[in-house]
Amino acid sequence: MRVWDLASMTQKACLKGDGGPINSVSISGDGKTAVSGSWSRTLSVWDLGSMTQKARLEDNSECAWSVAISEDGKTAVSGSDDKTLRVWDLGSMTQKARLEGHSKAVGIVAISGDGKTAVSGSNDETMRVWDLVSMKQKACLEGHSGWVTSVAISEDGKTAVSGSGMSTLRVWDL
Repeated sequence: MRVWDLASMTQKACLKGDGGPINSVSISGDGKTAVSGSWSRTLSVWDLGSMTQKARLEDNSECAWSVAISEDGKTAVSGSDDKTLRVWDLGSMTQKARLEGHSKAVGIVAISGDGKTAVSGSNDETMRVWDLVSMKQKACLEGHSGWVTSVAISEDGKTAVSGSGMSTLRVWDL
């Protein structure tokens, strides 16, 4: 994983440690922590101040396709080939929950700015909404006729957008 200084357009570091191709990376709002997900069924947590690996989270049973980190850097959510999302506590570096609901691989995840809601997109053509306080599914949103390949959620958690492999974009009131 390469870390770049965008002011000078130079590489600050090349970090190694995942053990496989990196599929996704996310940075905390304060820019101090990054989390990467890889083919090696792991997530790596990185300290961007010291440019070192803080932890390797190894409880994904399949490839970690996507990862999102909360604005405050305390929580990460990963989406996997095993049809689940995992919620991680980045303070203790432990898994808080395993969320089930999708019928196919979870390819993309996002977390609201307040850290209370996550959305996920899957090859099952749905976007799901998750309550990260109760660790329960709030909704299953259907309407795409292809894989949901991208998701985004507003800062306040009230609106989400999803895109699919069939060239459609949907806007959702949550």
